Amino acid sequence: MNTPINSRKHLRVDLINEVYFQAGRLKEVRACWSDICESGIFVQTMNPLPVGNQVRLKIRFEADPTLYRAVGIVRHSLSSVGMGIEFTHIHPKASRLIIALADKRETAD
Repeated sequence: MNTPINSRKHLRVDLINEVYFQAGRLKEVRACWSDICESGIFVQTMNPLPVGNQVRLKIRFEADPTLYRAVGIVRHSLSSVGMGIEFTHIHPKASRLIIALADKRETAD
């Protein structure tokens, strides 16, 4: 039996939390993220942005009410589902929180 190979560099953490995103001159949109890792995030939205768009994000984590800023590029866009965004810049504390969540998940598995 073949086991699927996980080609991801970083462990994804499946949670749901709040995120705000904005691209270009578009108004800021409130949405939810459903998974996150050191290199990116999946944002659930009925109207995802096209692949290649640069996005400004404000990300909330359950352990901390602060909104952390990040910038990324849309790498996957699924109509009426959401978009996968690769981080190009992320607040250092947000990065540490993601690593801590991944470590916690890895030890729980």
